[in-house]
Amino acid sequence: GYRRERRIYPHCFVSGTDSIHTKSRWNNIVSLTKFNIADAAKELGVPTAVPAPIGEPVSHIQSKGWLSNTVAGTKIGLWECTPGRWVRQVRQAEFCHFLSGTATFTPESSGEPIPINPGDVIHFPENSAGIWEVTETTRKIFMVYNESNAG
Repeated sequence: GYRRERRIYPHCFVSGTDSIHTKSRWNNIVSLTKFNIADAAKELGVPTAVPAPIGEPVSHIQSKGWLSNTVAGTKIGLWECTPGRWVRQVRQAEFCHFLSGTATFTPESSGEPIPINPGDVIHFPENSAGIWEVTETTRKIFMVYNESNAG
């Protein structure tokens, strides 16, 4: 539905709850995407089995994401996953901040498991292949994007 824009700073407008349009010091309009973690958690999608599980239990993921208004292929959001192992399917670059839970990621290139804990921040370059093992339901905020467009 229609949402009225409201002024939050002299140079900034909020449209709805997930998009901010602001004028930069060069007077061009910049479109930002913003979300609240608690609100996004209430909108997590239906749990879906991971596409390439390895054994039991099969992990289930839920997410809520927003596509960029300005850069094709860029998405930010909140993601949650239950315990299990699977092959990573995302081929885009990803930047993420882990909020809760524990996991390991074992890159195909090195075979050395990387422990992941709350507070960790990770960048996965494009085409990062490997195995996820979630040992405690894990939640992260993420941004996936095409590094070739980030130049």
